Amino acid sequence: MTEFSQPKNHWFAREIPAITAAICLASACVVLAGLLYDFPSSIFPEGNRVSMKANTAVGFILGSLAVLVASRRASFLQSIARWGITSLMAVVALFTLLEYLLPLRISIDQLLVRADNDALLTSSPGRMAPTTAIGFLVFAVAIMIDHWDGLAARVARRTLLSMLILMAIGAILGYAYGAPSLYMGIDGVTAMALSTAILFVVLAIGGIWLRPTYGLPAILMEQSLLGANVRALVPMVVAAPLLVGAAVAAGYGRFYEGEFAIALTSLGSVMAATLIAIVSIVILRKSEAAMLIKDRALAATANGIVITDHQALNEPIVYINPAFTRITGYEEEDLSGLNCRFLNPDLAGSKEVRAELRHCLSTGTATTVELPNRRKDGELFWNRLSISPIHGRDGTVTHYVGVIDDVTQRRKQQEQLHNALQETRKANSIRNTFVRLVSHELRTPLNSALTWLRLLEVDDREQTRQKGMQVIAESIESQSRLIDDLVDVTRYSGAGIRVEKAQVDVKDLTEKAVEELRPTIEDNQTLELTIVDGDYSANIDGGRYQQIVRNLLSNAHKYTPAAGRISVHLMVDSQAMTLRVSDTGKGLTADEIENVFEPFWRAESHQPGLGVGLSIVYSLVAAHGGTIDVVSEGPDQGSSFIIRLPRQASDATDGDGASAATTNTPPPN
Repeated sequence: MTEFSQPKNHWFAREIPAITAAICLASACVVLAGLLYDFPSSIFPEGNRVSMKANTAVGFILGSLAVLVASRRASFLQSIARWGITSLMAVVALFTLLEYLLPLRISIDQLLVRADNDALLTSSPGRMAPTTAIGFLVFAVAIMIDHWDGLAARVARRTLLSMLILMAIGAILGYAYGAPSLYMGIDGVTAMALSTAILFVVLAIGGIWLRPTYGLPAILMEQSLLGANVRALVPMVVAAPLLVGAAVAAGYGRFYEGEFAIALTSLGSVMAATLIAIVSIVILRKSEAAMLIKDRALAATANGIVITDHQALNEPIVYINPAFTRITGYEEEDLSGLNCRFLNPDLAGSKEVRAELRHCLSTGTATTVELPNRRKDGELFWNRLSISPIHGRDGTVTHYVGVIDDVTQRRKQQEQLHNALQETRKANSIRNTFVRLVSHELRTPLNSALTWLRLLEVDDREQTRQKGMQVIAESIESQSRLIDDLVDVTRYSGAGIRVEKAQVDVKDLTEKAVEELRPTIEDNQTLELTIVDGDYSANIDGGRYQQIVRNLLSNAHKYTPAAGRISVHLMVDSQAMTLRVSDTGKGLTADEIENVFEPFWRAESHQPGLGVGLSIVYSLVAAHGGTIDVVSEGPDQGSSFIIRLPRQASDATDGDGASAATTNTPPPN
């Protein structure tokens, strides 16, 4: 597709109406001044031929003014002036024709200048030729029609002005070749002057150029191959017949007579036509080569190219290149009458992009977007689409060209990079939290033990010794648990967890784990254990199961206030065991539930511990192929952790075979 636009440096072409009007106005004023003040005024060498009349000069002045007014921006006053000038011109022409056709004596020819009947080929003093009057009438009607827009008005105006040019050129050729019948009037007496014929051609060209965005003027002004070719051919097409006719006329009567002149004219016409054809072929060959390069460039590009017809209903696709077929899978025959919208699936997030595309199409602007498209085989791909408007001769958008770039792989890489950056930030955050927590959790029991050791150095009483040894032992046990937790969380995050399965009694393991932690429960807190009757034999890692129970109870104890209640509920069916640990503590929000299994995350930063207990629980449940649910109705509503372990644990020791669900609404019983 080629964008039609006017050459940037051809200001002369855009000002042709004003230039032609100025030429006619100046010529007519000179002739009229000469007639009024009786001095030689003809700017054209008339010799003993017919001269221009006063009313003819007035007609050209009116025609020039009409073209000047019509060439400016339309306004109410401009419209009135145009209609007034053209109406006056038409009235003068009509009255002149009426004097020829009817036995009337209006004397319109003598209004400005009193003329004698001594001019050549003039039936009445000062009267313009009937062909001249017809020419002014045709021109006036054409300029009147120019007031309306639309194809019919443009065709009618161009047709009338073209007829005027042909009539004037016929008169000029009559003078050039000595053929009076070409410039004589319909009365057989009054002839059109040579100067009048020339000015008619100039004035009609100005009238045609009033709307340079249509027809031949638009083609001549285009920055396109067609415009360049027409600009090269028009001078030859016009000049060749004239030169042949002039050459034949120059020798007629002196060197040859009628039959030979006819033959010579035919031969010259054939030679001229052959020359024009050869030049046309050369120009077309160059144009074809240039177009072929463009076509090959479009076909060779790695990006898909699609062109749509913006002026047709539904804006169908009119061109695709091979890369479009390679990217989408659609051949040219698959796209007959289709709009590009068929590529766009109705996916979430794509509506905004489609809205932006519709806005650009309605406003005639360019844009670049990324949106999901669907290939012919149904596969989704990400398309970086750049669309640009193609403007016609009159500046309106006629087509749109779209450049398609498959960026699916790039988006995947970007997503991977983004995820890697997020993981890096998360790892840095965890590292900082780990260092802070470990330094605090290790320092606290060490400081306590060190304090008691120093006290024992100065106080050897039995009571002091027993108390100090108890505190030191508890500090060592705390350090041991801390180190175990760190080892566990490191092992689990590195996919190094192993479970040693054996046939165990889950009921017995649960009771032991609860009794181990019962002494840590404050007096005003309640710890309840409910076990539904059933067969609790299962093939699991008993030690890891007790670790799950201890961690859940420890977490519940931390976040349950005084006078709160912690309940443990165990039930079994033929397939799995369900352990539910509930508390009446602070509860969890939806955002907190999302993070509850993250290593080193704690709901309250002042609580002791590293915040890895629930992360370890998650990994152990996953290692057994089980599931874990978190239930909380919101802040201060307590929390429940529901674990479901298969009685015959699967070999999911890497943690990939399990799932953990989180919710803030109770699951169905």
